[in-house]
Amino acid sequence: MRLLVTGGCGFVGSNFVRYVLQHYGPEMVTNVDALSTGRLANLDGVAEEFGDRYEFLHADLADLDRIEAVLAKHQYFAVLHFAAEGAGPAATASLLAGARRHGIRRFVFDSKEGASEELAEAEARALAAFRDHGQEVVMTRATDTYGPFQPPTGFIPSVIVQAVRDPAVQLGGDGSAIRDWLHVEDHCAALFAALLDGQAGAVYRLVSGHALPDIDLAHRILEHLGRERELIDWRGEVPDRQPSGNAEFADPLEPLAWKPRLSLDAGLRTTIDWYVRHREWWESLPNR
Repeated sequence: MRLLVTGGCGFVGSNFVRYVLQHYGPEMVTNVDALSTGRLANLDGVAEEFGDRYEFLHADLADLDRIEAVLAKHQYFAVLHFAAEGAGPAATASLLAGARRHGIRRFVFDSKEGASEELAEAEARALAAFRDHGQEVVMTRATDTYGPFQPPTGFIPSVIVQAVRDPAVQLGGDGSAIRDWLHVEDHCAALFAALLDGQAGAVYRLVSGHALPDIDLAHRILEHLGRERELIDWRGEVPDRQPSGNAEFADPLEPLAWKPRLSLDAGLRTTIDWYVRHREWWESLPNR
């Protein structure tokens, strides 16, 4: 079985590529990424480790001729579309149409809670492909995901990186915002469950059940790093995307044969330790 992954050099996408290759022996992955936000460094060593089970193709989804050539190169079982990695509605619609032309059976659309207007429009086009063409579109909407290879624009890596590098930790808001935190490995496991068992036309909310105020989460990170809580300077600005309250984390829109495996404490420890060990990765990021 070969999967076509779009945006596979981004945060969740690169983790998903590794997850599939490490856990599902014969499966093969073709990773297509324009590298506008994703980084090849997120998949360092993958080609060497997995050989011809993995290939990377540099392409922009808006380049219709290039994507047509990609779709024609193999017989893919499914597309894993990481739409949050910068794919617009028109490019998503073209990819859906191409998947239909080439007989690709499944199309898993990975979105997120609190999606932007542009991402919501891409979602609508994907669900329209199911309604109008009977395409096997399965959609996931994850709450806040964290883990290795997330840029420090995310809340958790921002706290970690500042606590390691700077004398003070400056954070937006006042620490009262509550978010549900899903480790990226659990996110990837959910995507594979949706790929194999998700119902066409369904929307699955990926929820960990680990909801926590920002201030409590920041304190846990500082405690693990041996730093004082008083280092935090809450700046008071309103975040670009307001986290939702606990009521929104209650139940998925549709049931999925998946449950998160990692506790927040375990996932947070491994994530903090990864950023400490991989300082060269985040120090090489532009505008960190």
